[in-house]
Amino acid sequence: MNSKIFFIICTFSVVLFSNKILTQTRQNVTGRVIDFHDSSPLPGVNILLVELRLGAATDGKGNFIFKNIPDGNYTIRASFVGHQTVVEKITVPLEKDVEIEMIESAIDLKEITVTGNPLETDPKNIAQTTLLLSKLDLQVKRKSTLGETLNFQPGISIRSNGTATSYPVIRGFSNNRVLILEDGLRIGDLSNASDDHGISGDGSTPEKIEVLRGPASLLYGSNAIGGVVNIITDIIPQSVPQFFDGSIIIEGSSVNNEYLGSAHLNYGIDKLSFHGNYFRRDGNDYKISGGSKVLNSDFKSDGYQLGAAFHPTWGVTGLSFSEFNSEYGIPVNQSEEGGEGPIYLDMSKKQFRFLNELSSIKSFIKSLSLKAVYQDYKHKEISRTTGEVGTNFGLKTFSADLSFKHEPFFNKLNGVFGLWGLNQSYTVEGEEAFTPNADYLAFAAYFYEQADFNPLYIQFGARYEMNKSDIPSAILSDSLFQEKNKNYQSFSGSIGIVYNLTEQLSIYGNIANAFRAPTVEELSSFAIHEATLSFDIGNRNLLQENNLGFDLGLRLIKGNHSAEINVYYNSIKNFIYRSNAGLFYPEEEGGSGFPGFNDSSGIPVFIYSQAEASLYGVEGKARYEFFRGFSTTVIFDYVRGKNESNDTNLPQMPPLRFSIEQRYATDYYWGGIQWKLVSEQDKTAPNEEPTKGYGLIDLYAGFKLITGRFAHIFDLKAENLLDQSYKDHLSALKEFTFMPGRNFELAYKFIF
Repeated sequence: MNSKIFFIICTFSVVLFSNKILTQTRQNVTGRVIDFHDSSPLPGVNILLVELRLGAATDGKGNFIFKNIPDGNYTIRASFVGHQTVVEKITVPLEKDVEIEMIESAIDLKEITVTGNPLETDPKNIAQTTLLLSKLDLQVKRKSTLGETLNFQPGISIRSNGTATSYPVIRGFSNNRVLILEDGLRIGDLSNASDDHGISGDGSTPEKIEVLRGPASLLYGSNAIGGVVNIITDIIPQSVPQFFDGSIIIEGSSVNNEYLGSAHLNYGIDKLSFHGNYFRRDGNDYKISGGSKVLNSDFKSDGYQLGAAFHPTWGVTGLSFSEFNSEYGIPVNQSEEGGEGPIYLDMSKKQFRFLNELSSIKSFIKSLSLKAVYQDYKHKEISRTTGEVGTNFGLKTFSADLSFKHEPFFNKLNGVFGLWGLNQSYTVEGEEAFTPNADYLAFAAYFYEQADFNPLYIQFGARYEMNKSDIPSAILSDSLFQEKNKNYQSFSGSIGIVYNLTEQLSIYGNIANAFRAPTVEELSSFAIHEATLSFDIGNRNLLQENNLGFDLGLRLIKGNHSAEINVYYNSIKNFIYRSNAGLFYPEEEGGSGFPGFNDSSGIPVFIYSQAEASLYGVEGKARYEFFRGFSTTVIFDYVRGKNESNDTNLPQMPPLRFSIEQRYATDYYWGGIQWKLVSEQDKTAPNEEPTKGYGLIDLYAGFKLITGRFAHIFDLKAENLLDQSYKDHLSALKEFTFMPGRNFELAYKFIF
C-alpha cells in the first residue's frame, strides 16, 4: 500500500459518512457582551456559534448579530483578551436578546487545548502537562520565530545558530525528538535535522500555540519522544465571519533594525469562508551588548497563505495553499579564516492542505476528521563570498491522518481511533553533500480512550507504527557507502490517571513509552557540514530509540489563581547523541585516530553514538491574581541528562532557570516586567564547554484604542533592558560571541 492508496481510502471513508442538509426556518440571533463588574460594553469580543461554525465580533457598543439561523439549540462561546471564556446555551427562536457577562481575569478556565487532547477534555482533567499560549500571553511573548516565542515557558528553552534558527527544546529534548505540527500535521521541513536549519514559518502566523510536554508518540508517532508543539492557525477557516474583517500589523526592532509588515483578511458568505494573509520580515546583523554586530546574522523572509472552507450542517471541508521563503545567514567567527567564508541559506516551501470534518453522525461513529497535506521544501547553502551553492536540500512530504470519535461505552468510556500515513523523499546534492538521499515511508494505527469515574479519570491508548528508510549508495568524502534499507516496527502505549482531590485541586500521573527511528543524518553522515563547520560521522548500525517516561504532578485551578508542579523521569534505550570526538579534519590528511583526522587542528569532528540514557527534572508555574488585573507569574525548571553507559553528562542540557513576572492588565491597557535568571551550566558532557549564569530584565506595555468598529493596538517592549552580555548554553555561537543586547520593539495593529 502506498500513500496514494491510503489517501483514496481516507477520502472514500469521508464520502461514506456524508449526509444531506435539512431545510429549516431561520431567524436572527442578536446579543450584547458587557463587563461583569461595571456592565460597560466590551467591543472586539470574538463570538462563535459552535454548531454552525459561525463567527462574529462585538461592535463598539458590545453588540453582535448572527443572521438567518435555523431553529434549534446552540452553544455560544465568547472569548476576549484578559477575560475568562464564556460558554452559554441558547434556543432559537430567542425569547429575548442574548446577554453575556465576562469576568476580567488573568486565567482562562474554559480555554481548551486540542493537542494530545482529541476529546477536548477539561484542562484540569488531563493526565499530561500541557501549555497554551494565546490572547494577551501570545501578544506579549510573540517573536519572529517559534522558538523565541516559547522560550522561558516552563520546561521549554531553545537551541539556536543565530536569530533565524531557534528551535524549541522541551525538557532537554530537541531536534528529532520534538515534533513541530501546524494544525495537527507535521510541518514538513528540515528544521529538526540540524542547528543551522530554521523553521519554515513566521512568528506572526499563529493564532495560538499549544505544547504537550513529555512522550507523545501515541497520537503523533516517531519524533515525539520529548513532546509536541502545535501551531494553530486560521489558514482553513473554522468559522464563517459575518462581515469582512481582518488586521494589519507593522512592527520594528532596534537590535537588528528588523521590521515586519503583515495583513490578515477574512470574508464569509452564506456557508463559505475565506482567509488570506501576507507577511514580510527583514532584519540586519544583530548587535550584542556594547553595540558590536554579529557578522552574517541577518535574515529576510516573506510568505502568504490562502484558504477556503465550506460549512454545511454536517461539518466542514476546506483547502489551503501557502508559500514561505527565507534567506538567512549563519554567524561566523570573525577571528578565524579559511573555508569558503560565510554561508547563507535560501529556503522555500510550498504547501497544500485538505481538511474534512463530519460531526453528528448517527451511528457508532459520531464524528470523523481527515487531515492531509503535501509539502515541497527546498533550501540551498550558499557561499556569501563566491555565490557558489555548496549543497542543495529537498524534502517532499505527503501525510494524512484519519480519525474517528465513537459513541460512549457504558456512558463512561469515550474515545478516538485512527490511521496515519507519511511518505517523504529526501534529496541532498552538491560537492559538499554530507549525507546520501533517502526515502521514508510510515503507517500507523492508534486508539485513545478516556474513562470518566468522576472524581477519577483514566486515559489510555496504544499505537502500532511501521517505519521504512531506503538509503541508496553514495560517495561521501571520497568514500563509497553501499545501499542500505532499514525497517522499524514499534508499539507505543500510555496510561494516565487524574484524581480530583477537590473541585480545584487534582493530582495526576502518566506512564508512556515512545519511540524514534534514526534519521539519515544519524545513519549516514560522513563529510564536512559547511553551515555548522563540523565533520559529522553517522553510524549505520544505529537502533531505534525507545523511551519510557513517567510524569507525576499536582494541579490547582481556583478562580483567578492557578499553579502546577510536576516531576518527570525518562529512561531512554539506544539514545542517539552527537558528541565531539576530540579530533579534527585538516585540509590534508595525517595525524592519529581515524584515517584523515588528527588531534591538533582543523574542523572539529562529531560522531553519532548510542547509549542508555536518562533525563529527569522538575518544572512548575504559578499565577496569582492579587486583585482585579494585577497578577504575578512564577516559572522554574530544571533538567539533568545522564549517559548511563559511561556515567557522564549528556551534551546540550539546559541549566536551572527561574523567572518572575508582574503584570497589570485591563480591557484597554496593560504592562509588565519580567526578571529571568539562568544558572551556570557546569554539568557538561566530555569536550563540552561550561557557560556562566546570567540575569535579564524585560519590560512591556500597550494600550487599545477603539474608534467606531475599528481597534488600534500599540505595543512597546524592552528586552535585555540592562544590556547584559551573556551566552546561552544551547547556542551554537557560544564559542565566539554573545546573545543579542538591549532591544526595543514597537508594534501597531489595526483591527477592522
